[in-house]
Amino acid sequence: MRTKQLLLTVFVSLLLFPSLVFSAGTKESAAKTTDDGVITLSVYHYLDQTDKTTAPNFAYLVEEFERKNPNIKLQFEYGYGESFHDKLQTLAVSGQLPDIILLYPGKRTSQVTSAGLVKDLRPYLQGHENEFADMAMQAQGEKGEIWELPEDISITSIMFTNNRLLKELGLSLPKTYAELLAQGPIIRKAGLIPLSIANKDAWPMQSCVAGMLLERTGGMEWFDKAIAGDARFDDQVVVDAMEIIKELTDKEMFSPGTNQLAYGQGLDDFVNERAVYFIDGGWTVNNMVGELTDEQKTYMSLESFPDVPNQKGKSLSVSATAGQGFGMNAKLSDKESEAAWKWIWFYSGPEGSAIRQRFGRLPAYNLSEPSDADPMIKKLISFAGNVPMGYVMDSVLGAEPIGTFNINLQNMMFGTMSPKQVAQELETMVEAIDRK
Repeated sequence: MRTKQLLLTVFVSLLLFPSLVFSAGTKESAAKTTDDGVITLSVYHYLDQTDKTTAPNFAYLVEEFERKNPNIKLQFEYGYGESFHDKLQTLAVSGQLPDIILLYPGKRTSQVTSAGLVKDLRPYLQGHENEFADMAMQAQGEKGEIWELPEDISITSIMFTNNRLLKELGLSLPKTYAELLAQGPIIRKAGLIPLSIANKDAWPMQSCVAGMLLERTGGMEWFDKAIAGDARFDDQVVVDAMEIIKELTDKEMFSPGTNQLAYGQGLDDFVNERAVYFIDGGWTVNNMVGELTDEQKTYMSLESFPDVPNQKGKSLSVSATAGQGFGMNAKLSDKESEAAWKWIWFYSGPEGSAIRQRFGRLPAYNLSEPSDADPMIKKLISFAGNVPMGYVMDSVLGAEPIGTFNINLQNMMFGTMSPKQVAQELETMVEAIDRK
């Protein structure tokens, strides 16, 4: 099934990207060195260039790197959403991988990391391992390889809370799921959204809600067993988690038309105080730093989803993973590899991490909290240090099962699939693809 899917992806990608030339036997990298010693490296990066906060921040990082490394020139190509992953898969099959590639620590980009197409970064990283969060240094390959250097720790299921609105409505932060549901009619009567989330792209409900709920209903021991095949993704605890999402949908707790809302609308509704709660990842603090007023920052807080019925996992737990980061093409020469590593280390090491922390990210590199940090950054750092962390589903399950699961969650919310059917299809695909 994986082979058929891969061939289909290649065919579709050729239609979308006709400039790709297949040369799987090519042994040289695309890197170039001019007569004056300047090395040019191609880079494929995951970035929404229309994002008015993230894109300029990244451009600043690149400018800083090239200012400090005038003998290295980076040529970027950008992708975003599923088109990024589709093209990456095609590049991998065609032997046309760029010199530097944005990769994920789990199975999301395993078509590259598990195929010997990128270098193990451990020799370059040696002696610096203790400078990173433990989660970031977990093995990414079967022999302990590190294929990409994580840029941050991604907490994906924060329930951002507008405490001013809560107070005006006579409400308080819910400690249980039942308390949260009871707030829905009061919030909607005031013309507000209870839980802001935009799920047109399908991944937010999985990444920001489903994984967190699975840890709550099943616990981490169950989660580990299910990944290994000693438990099943159609067990009752999975059905229970899906039923919570279905109930939140049916009781109009999510943003109206959530499955038609483009990503970013959820944040927009929260920043403009049309929503009491907003469920998304810690990366959105990056945007909040610039979009919230100083006054708003005093009453916006970062919280965990409340306890759910028959909870087996830990209270306040969130889904989290070591973030994505850059890796390098296995075909690079020693000189080219040294240049590529300079960018990777700049980006995820102390210099780039300090810059990204100022922009509102939670770097994987261990840094002291800057005294002049934005209030929202301080709140993110404090939150991360005080919550149990479970799995993000798309970091531990393969791209094909997750892709189908994302769509099935939408189907369930539309009422065309039941929670049990969603769980059953997830188990079927994980068993057929991930566990074989």
